[in-house]
Amino acid sequence: MTSIVYRRVGPSIAYARRVANLTQAELARAANVALGTIRKIERNERGISGHLLEAVAAALDIDPARLLPDTERPDDRLHRTMPGLSAVLAEYEAPEDGPCRTPEVLARASGPSSRSA
Repeated sequence: MTSIVYRRVGPSIAYARRVANLTQAELARAANVALGTIRKIERNERGISGHLLEAVAAALDIDPARLLPDTERPDDRLHRTMPGLSAVLAEYEAPEDGPCRTPEVLARASGPSSRSA
């Protein structure tokens, strides 16, 4: 079974390490890896396996995805969805009494035909 090796994560790890106020030696100890490994990773002289990425991220107390270049964080999709969700909720008028409207009724009420009327 082949494992994924991530490249070009060194600067992200170095930055996160400095933000966490750790030395390379402290990070290596916390991630249970050799100091030379951390040095090579931070200088992009070697890649990092998924297992090691998770160990380093855990030592830095951050999500491993934050260390990967050009990746979407799990909460990014939620933030992109919020404006649309807010617009739907703004159109929804909850009845004071009685059952709530079904999604189909809500869709018809907030559709383009109801806005032009």
